[in-house]
Order: sequence, then C-alpha cells, then structure tokens
Amino acid sequence: MKAAVPVLLAALACAGAALAARAAELTELTGPQSDYVEHCSGCHGMQGDSYPADIPVLRGRVGYFLCTKEGREYLIRLPNVSYSAIPDDQQLADMMNFVVFGLGGPSVPRGAKHFTAAEIGSLRKQPLATTSLVDARNRIVGAMVRTCGAPKSMNRFYDPALLPQKY
Repeated sequence: MKAAVPVLLAALACAGAALAARAAELTELTGPQSDYVEHCSGCHGMQGDSYPADIPVLRGRVGYFLCTKEGREYLIRLPNVSYSAIPDDQQLADMMNFVVFGLGGPSVPRGAKHFTAAEIGSLRKQPLATTSLVDARNRIVGAMVRTCGAPKSMNRFYDPALLPQKY
C-alpha cells in the first residue's frame, strides 16, 4: 500500500498539471463576447450558427445588413435588441459590433462603420414592436440582394452552403 501512495500522488500531480495546462489554453471572453453569450447565444448559437433551428444564422451573414441604412437600423430595432437587458447603450453598441464585425466577418461591407452609443440610444427607442419582423426582414433583404450583392439565400434564415461548417 505504501508503494501505491507515491504512484497515486504522481498520477494526481500529472492530472493537475494537465488540467492547469488546459485551463491556460482557454481564452477569456471579452465583455461584448460575454454579453453575446448571455443574451443571444441561446437562440443564435455560441458562434452565431443556429442551424438547423429556424432562427437567423449570424455567422458570415449578419454583416450584409450594414449595406443599407434600413438594414443597419433593423438590427438595432429588433425587439430582442431594443428591449435588451443590457441597459447601457455603449455596452449594447460594443456587443452589436462584436456580432456584426466579429461573427459577420466577410459579410460586412467595406467601409462599414461601427455602431455608436448615440446611434443605439436613438434606435432602441423605436423598436419594431408592431411590425411583422418576417415582412420587414424580407423587404430589407430584398434590397440588400438587389443593391449590395448579398446572396439570394439571405431570404432564408440560413443556407448550409454559406455556413463555415458542413452539416
């Protein structure tokens, strides 16, 4: 039994070192990333990929909304954004910039500007609460397809061909 103790201690030390090394590999989330995880990822997925749920995929797609003024405003006027539990307009702007510029990646139009606290504060006072979100989205996406080169598949919430991973 005494011989087994050093072996057990050595095994525990190795396991502890392995856990410590793994913990060091984990990336700490930024504030906007953490806000996204807390407020949005339950529906849109941890990486903006809600497929196969019938919820819009953000990853590689949400940036197209910045190609028109109406699309840009739509993102902030969505009820879940306008009525967000994030009370601070700058904090919400930071999170939406992460969503659009981080998750949207290559879909963001060249020269697109980041959301500001003032813009968020103004737009969130005008939520799309009495509008059919599907109708508004279809109208906005139609304009994006016609004028900005957004893919026609944006008319659907997701297109597996555009997603970064194969399903």
